[in-house]
Amino acid sequence: MLSRSGARSARAWRWTRAAALLALALPTVSCASADPVDGEPDTLAESVGEGAQALTFAIDPRKSLSVTDTDIVAEFALEDVLQHFIDQTNDPGLTPTLLFKQMFDTYRKQSEGLSPSLGPHCDDVPNSTPPLPEPDGLAEPFDGSINGWPVMCSRLVGNEASRDPFAPPPDDSAAYMATTLVNRFDLADPEGADCGEYRIVFARRSGITDTGARNLFIFEARLPNPTPSQGREGCRDVVEFWHGLSDPALTVQDRATALKTFYFDGLPGFAPVFDIDNYAAGSGQIRVNDFLRIQAPQDDWALREFKLSNTCAGGTCNLLVVPTHIDDNPAMQLFDPTSTDARAVSFRSWFVDNAVESLASSGDFNRFDYPTLVPTPFGAGEATLITDHNNYRLALGSSPSTFRSNIQQKLTAIGSPLTPDQLLARAQSISCSGCHLVKTSGAGSNNDVGLSSSIPDNSLTFTHTSEQTEPVPEDPTRTRFVLSNLVTDVFLPFRQKVMSDFLDGNPILGFEKSGAWTSSQATLSLTTGWVTEGIRSLRIKTPNAWNQVTSAPFSTAALAPVGNKLTFDFFNSPVQPNPSWPGTLTVMLSIPSRGIHSQHIGSLNLNTLTQNTFSPVTFTLAAPNVAALNATPKPSDVSLTIELNVNGGSGPYYVDNIRFTN
Repeated sequence: MLSRSGARSARAWRWTRAAALLALALPTVSCASADPVDGEPDTLAESVGEGAQALTFAIDPRKSLSVTDTDIVAEFALEDVLQHFIDQTNDPGLTPTLLFKQMFDTYRKQSEGLSPSLGPHCDDVPNSTPPLPEPDGLAEPFDGSINGWPVMCSRLVGNEASRDPFAPPPDDSAAYMATTLVNRFDLADPEGADCGEYRIVFARRSGITDTGARNLFIFEARLPNPTPSQGREGCRDVVEFWHGLSDPALTVQDRATALKTFYFDGLPGFAPVFDIDNYAAGSGQIRVNDFLRIQAPQDDWALREFKLSNTCAGGTCNLLVVPTHIDDNPAMQLFDPTSTDARAVSFRSWFVDNAVESLASSGDFNRFDYPTLVPTPFGAGEATLITDHNNYRLALGSSPSTFRSNIQQKLTAIGSPLTPDQLLARAQSISCSGCHLVKTSGAGSNNDVGLSSSIPDNSLTFTHTSEQTEPVPEDPTRTRFVLSNLVTDVFLPFRQKVMSDFLDGNPILGFEKSGAWTSSQATLSLTTGWVTEGIRSLRIKTPNAWNQVTSAPFSTAALAPVGNKLTFDFFNSPVQPNPSWPGTLTVMLSIPSRGIHSQHIGSLNLNTLTQNTFSPVTFTLAAPNVAALNATPKPSDVSLTIELNVNGGSGPYYVDNIRFTN
């Protein structure tokens, strides 16, 4: 604790030194909004009367979301990161080299390791679950287990424990270089417990010239929100920091210095990214993508997940890197409908009751997700590139089974047009191997996820980052590490929109604020599946025929000028007990301070809206209402009511992205 306190003091000194620079990066919004283009929505801002948050410059995804500039990432050394962890604990004699060796020694059996007492080894818990059959006929040594599921033990990557990961040129083929800094604010807890994940990828230098000698070492910190009671709003400084990196006024060195400060020292009031608590149980993780066996008989890629464990007694601590199960990556054996394993029986019930609706409720590849973290007993010990070992569709099989039938019944009940195979392809796409490897043909193909277009092939075949470089478009004298087409064309545009929606958006009108909408008749919840703006929408379940859903009061001070149309996105449910009359939707406006109480704005018949998709709904506001919304002082007691007169038991319906337009 004493050494950690010292680190905090040093951080304060470095913040004083860097304050002027970061002042450039943080204030990235303007307090005045321009008139919106005709037919386009106004920018929407924080709901309690603060100034409108119009972005002063665009978000550049390669500066604010995924930074691979070689002259920036070169400022990050693996040895410095490991030393930073050591400085936060009292573990006498521990060095970055020893911590690295201990981590990779976990891939070896005790009898092969550097020392039985150095830390855990892959055969500490022998495997008792039969591994899946090998498609290539090779007998892989699945002698160990993690979380009760088999892992390959030993693996060649364990030999990294005997190498120097910090060796200087020319003997640096086994050394590691930083290639990518990643902003994953889109993963921030919707309730505000954390501000998302902030990552750094280190790659073994041998991968530059040898595809059979690649190893990617990824630190994925889950950054705590210091004011979780504010929800994601407590993360605004972090989001504005990353947006600020797109400021054209910043030099390359400015951005490099700011990022080093963010990762090593933290923003004021926030922990640094490189904090041991951000990689501990219940937080982020460290992952290793191992390709060091590509040219060996046992040549399968594998991904494993690790946590930092810092145990202290008598003033002395022991910092270890400990293997753990892979979150949200169920073991493939669980999808086998013939398995009598108690875990598989339990999983099949959990999957139908919980996961099916969540996985089906999305029209965007980026939003596929489980309703909550996959329960720990189901998490696989590792993910491998043996196609048959990680393919959920293949495990389910094509033959009729109770599991397949139950999935189909659930899909039918929620009105989803997906097939069980398409649903499992969605589950596969968010697993480790499925996210990296798209199988487009043959048994167990996983690119058809029930969207208008299939998942495209990965331009980098398997990884999403590369050891190869390309010129920086705006300055060809500089270089940056290459990213896959899935990152640049699919993932980054989505993450950019989530970030801009947060900076521009109104949490009440965008349904990002819990408890802001209430109903005495309908059952309300916020969902991350069917969404058009931000990360959540309002889910309305209607057990009753008549339902009123009312917003919390909000101010128009941040919305000025308010246009003469009210528009929102409405998802019309395909679950209709009486298809000939699905019901009506009505919107009402209240501004008590202006004498307006539940004033009718407009109505429409739901049979005019396409089912199972979002449609824009627009009502024209009467001139007196527009005047009241724009009056001075701006009213702070505005509320909206959505009334659904439908068949009881229909739904759910979803509402998102309410905005005033001209």
